[in-house]
Amino acid sequence: MDHTDQKILAALARNARLSFAALGREIGLSRTAVQDRVGRLEQSGVITGYVTEYNAEAAGLVSAVLFVRIAARPCDPALTWLASLSGVEEVLSISGEIDALVRCRVPNPAALTALNDKIGANAMISSVLSSLVLARRC
Repeated sequence: MDHTDQKILAALARNARLSFAALGREIGLSRTAVQDRVGRLEQSGVITGYVTEYNAEAAGLVSAVLFVRIAARPCDPALTWLASLSGVEEVLSISGEIDALVRCRVPNPAALTALNDKIGANAMISSVLSSLVLARRC
């Protein structure tokens, strides 16, 4: 992966809906060259998918981050279970006192309470703390 590939990834991270022609204009390559590079990045596993981001507040959803301590080792079964829960968008395994950060979007505060309670009741989890997301900046 070279500097041009990094520029392609950065542009797609900002807007994954860019056409190959628009992407080429932005980074100074032809549409065909961009298409070939993106194809190679997909085939090599560097680009694994494309995501739609949305405004949770406008959609009437509550966004939160859960700070989870995992009681059981290894952590992988707990991380997999967390990722399977409804409303969970991302599970990050992290170092330090907290084992995992869980980003979620749920319909209302009651659903957040239910999710928090479900996670806390699992024997693989030693503690969970939730914080509402007040604002998001990229």
